[in-house]
Amino acid sequence: MSIGIIGGGVWGSALAKLFSSNQITIYARDKKVVQSINEHHLNPLLKYVSFNQNVKATDSLERIVNNKYIFIALPTQSIRSVLEQGCFKDIEAHIIIASKGIEIETSSFLSTLVEKLTNPLSINVLSGPSFSDEVAQDLPTAVTLASKNKEVFDHLASIVKGKNFRMYYSNDIIGSQIGGALKNIYAIAAGISDGLNLGENARSALITRSFVEMARFANFYKAKKETVFGLSGLGDLMLTCNSFKSRNTKFGIQVASTKLNTYEDLLDKNAITEGYYTIKATKKISDTNKIKMPIMNAIYNILYKEHDIKEEIVQLMNRPPVEEKI
Repeated sequence: MSIGIIGGGVWGSALAKLFSSNQITIYARDKKVVQSINEHHLNPLLKYVSFNQNVKATDSLERIVNNKYIFIALPTQSIRSVLEQGCFKDIEAHIIIASKGIEIETSSFLSTLVEKLTNPLSINVLSGPSFSDEVAQDLPTAVTLASKNKEVFDHLASIVKGKNFRMYYSNDIIGSQIGGALKNIYAIAAGISDGLNLGENARSALITRSFVEMARFANFYKAKKETVFGLSGLGDLMLTCNSFKSRNTKFGIQVASTKLNTYEDLLDKNAITEGYYTIKATKKISDTNKIKMPIMNAIYNILYKEHDIKEEIVQLMNRPPVEEKI
């Protein structure tokens, strides 16, 4: 079986390693990455991992579209520009979205965007608590694969059987994308809490109430309860908010300890901090549909309206007392 992976970063390369019992072609724009993979079986962005002979790289999108399965592992806001290339129109392939986020321009979930631009055989979503380096090193990982086509799930799950990578099936395409997108926002909040040394009590309360906001957002889209409480929801939130390996958490720590007028200067140009961008789309959706998300609003105010961090915390802590609900 042939698999194409759009994205030559660490996540795309980790997926290539995971499925490398099959013929893999990775698309990367960086010619040095392509050369390194083809000549040395290494991606310089992914440390301590080498590929077998099945993994090749290319900088030509035309070599990707003929694969039966195509994984998308790109920064969310870059997906449209890639898929608008003519070679993706009405492709005969199953697409698996492995990116996490919401398009700012249209406030669209990635499944909607990808289906509109490619009209593939099926749209599938891979999501859950899965740091790239750990997947590449075959450390135990469990994720959700959402699909309306159960045969796609069965086939992909059979390929990784015997590895430390377990997939759970869901048919909740939209719900499975919500946790993966919003958890990055709340990881920034967790990082800010850590950066200010607010303590373990604050961190626990913050993550719990962040989950409540995520659940409200998911409920608006009629996501399944099992999805919200599962790997792609609560599971991904817990991982990202509790690990210093998370780019979004590290970014939040930097935000808490800087006096910059624009936090964009703190972003790592080599690794996308998705929460910084996804919050724009989430804010728009929340305001339009009156979804109550005070923590998300506070982070938006800090990042984009230059509000004082400590004042935002005071406002959160002094909101009127209410009954606890999810």
